[in-house]
Amino acid sequence: MPGSTEAQVARLDERLNSIERLLASIAEDQKSASEGRRRSYEAQERTEREIIGITHRLAAVEKSVESIRPTTEELERVRDRVVFAGRLGQTLWSIGKALISAAAGAAAAWYAMTGRPPP
Repeated sequence: MPGSTEAQVARLDERLNSIERLLASIAEDQKSASEGRRRSYEAQERTEREIIGITHRLAAVEKSVESIRPTTEELERVRDRVVFAGRLGQTLWSIGKALISAAAGAAAAWYAMTGRPPP
C-alpha cells in the first residue's frame, strides 16, 4: 500500500497543480478584464469631455448667430432693394433704348421725307 499512497499523493499533487494553474489563469483573466474596464472608463471620460467641449462651442456659435441676426436681416433688406433697383434699371434701360430707337426712326423718317437732317 505504500505505492498506492504515493500514487494518491502524486495524483493530489497533479490536481493541486492543475487547480493552481486554473487559479493563475482566472487571476490573469480578472487582471485583463480590469484593464479593459479601466480603458473603457477612460474612453468614456474622454468622450464626455469632448461632448462638454462641443456643447460649449455650440453655445458660442448660437450666441454668435444671434448677435449677427440683425445684420443678416438688414442684409436681406438691402438685397431686396438691390434686386428691385436692378429690375427698375433694366426696365428704364429698355425704355431708354426704345426712346433712342424711336428718335432714330423719327430722324430717319424726317430725313427721308425732307431730304434734310432733322432740326
